[in-house]
Amino acid sequence: MVTWIEELKEYKLNQGVLIQGLPGIGFAGKIAVDYVIQELRLQKVAELYSSHLTLPTGSAGVFITDDGLLKIPRYEFYLYSGNRDLLFLTSDVQPVSWGQYEVAEKMLQYFKEKGGVEVAAVCGTTIGEEGKKEVYYAADNEETGKWLQTFGVKPSIGGTITGACGLVPAVASKMGLKAYALMASTTLQAPDPEAGREIVKVLMKIYDFKVSLENLDKVIEEIKKKEQEVRQLAEKMRQARERRPEYYV
Repeated sequence: MVTWIEELKEYKLNQGVLIQGLPGIGFAGKIAVDYVIQELRLQKVAELYSSHLTLPTGSAGVFITDDGLLKIPRYEFYLYSGNRDLLFLTSDVQPVSWGQYEVAEKMLQYFKEKGGVEVAAVCGTTIGEEGKKEVYYAADNEETGKWLQTFGVKPSIGGTITGACGLVPAVASKMGLKAYALMASTTLQAPDPEAGREIVKVLMKIYDFKVSLENLDKVIEEIKKKEQEVRQLAEKMRQARERRPEYYV
C-alpha cells in the first residue's frame, strides 16, 4: 500500500499541536475543525494521500467538485500560528480499518519532523445525558487527564473509541507525544453542530485562540427551527387522522 504527503508550503512548528477532526459520530469533530479553519481563513500547508483513503462507501474512487474537477480522497493540514502553532487536520473520509495504523504512523512521523509535540483528536460520543451537551476526554496518562479537567472536560469512563479519534492519540503516545481525545456528547448520526460548537469552545480555552461562534449559532438555530416545523406538521397530521370519521362496510 502507498501513503505519501505533499507539502504545499514550507513551515516549521513552534511547540506544535495537531488537532484532528474527521467524519464520525454526529460529525462533531469535523464540524469543529472545519469551522475553525473557515472562520480563521487558515492556509492549507500539506496534504496526505493514501491507498487506504477510499470513498465513504469503502470503494476506491474520487470526488467530483462543484466545478467538475476530480478530487482524490485526502487529509488536509491547515496552519494556525500563535503562541503555540496549531496544525488542524480535516478530511471527508477516514482510512479503511486495516489501513488506520499505516496512515496514523506516516502522518504522526511527519508531524514530529515539523516540530509537533502534542496531539488532540476531536470527535463525538454517545455517552452522557440525553439532551445535555458535554465534552469528555480519554488521555494518554493521568497527568494529561488532570490538566484537561482544569478546562472543565470530564473523563470518559470505560468503553471504546473506534477509528482515528482513538487510534491516532494512542499511537502518538507510543511515539513520545502528549496525546488525548476530546469527545462531545451527541445522540445524532446526522451532523450535530451543537456538539461541534462545544468542542470549539473547549479548544479555544485550551489553546488560547479566539473564533466567533456567531455563524455556527445561526446554523444551530436554523436546524432547530426546521425540526420544530417538522414536529408541528407531524402533530397536525396526527390530529387530522384522529378527526377522520370511521367507516364500516
